[in-house]
Parts: sequence; C-alpha cells; structure tokens
Amino acid sequence: MKNMTSGKTIGKLGEEAAKQYLEDMGYKIIEINYRDSLGEIDLIGFDNNVLAFIEVKTRRSTRYGTPREAVDEIKQRKLTRVARSYLARNRILYKQIRFDVVEVIAQSSEVRQIRLIKDAFEAVT
Repeated sequence: MKNMTSGKTIGKLGEEAAKQYLEDMGYKIIEINYRDSLGEIDLIGFDNNVLAFIEVKTRRSTRYGTPREAVDEIKQRKLTRVARSYLARNRILYKQIRFDVVEVIAQSSEVRQIRLIKDAFEAVT
C-alpha cells in the first residue's frame, strides 16, 4: 500500500476506519461527509435511538495533544450550526441528539489506535 503522508489522505484513512469501527459497535451511519454552506460533519448516524453527529480527528501521534483536543469551542460551535441546519433541512424533529468524537492515531497506512468519545460536548450557541 502506498505511503499515506498527506493530511487529507491520513484524514480519509481515519474517517474510513471510524465508520467501520462505529458500524461494528452497532451505529447505523446515514451520512458521510455531510456538507452545506455552513460547514461539514464527518459522519451522521444512529446509535440506538440517538442521532449522533460525529467528528473524526486523525493524528499521527499525540505529541501535540490528543485528536479530541482539536475539537475546540470554535469547532464545536461550527458543528452545532451544521447539525441544526441538517435537522431543519431534513425536517427532523429529533429530541435525542448527541455530538461524538472519534480519535484515530494512524501512521503511514496503518491505524494504531481508535477511540470513541460519546457525548463529547453539548451543543454550543
């Protein structure tokens, strides 16, 4: 397999690994890389009766912090806006929603570690 060194390529590897990981845990993924004019959400899916908006963060190491730490308040605010837009656009009146983060550590083309953080943050206004 080719060496995956670019940020976009390693990010794609992480998203694919996260999707498979979540499906193996019973999530039903309904959207991948959902985009609108406000931004993007990596994955959207159901975990039982909860609609989860999932941010995937992939890093080569934790030298500069954990992947989850990259989901700062600014990113949380943006994800919240996109999630609200998604709900409105699709006319979903769903009471049980959650924001999850999947941390992926990958080197070259190999996923070394993957971790799900359920309910990583509350909706930010």
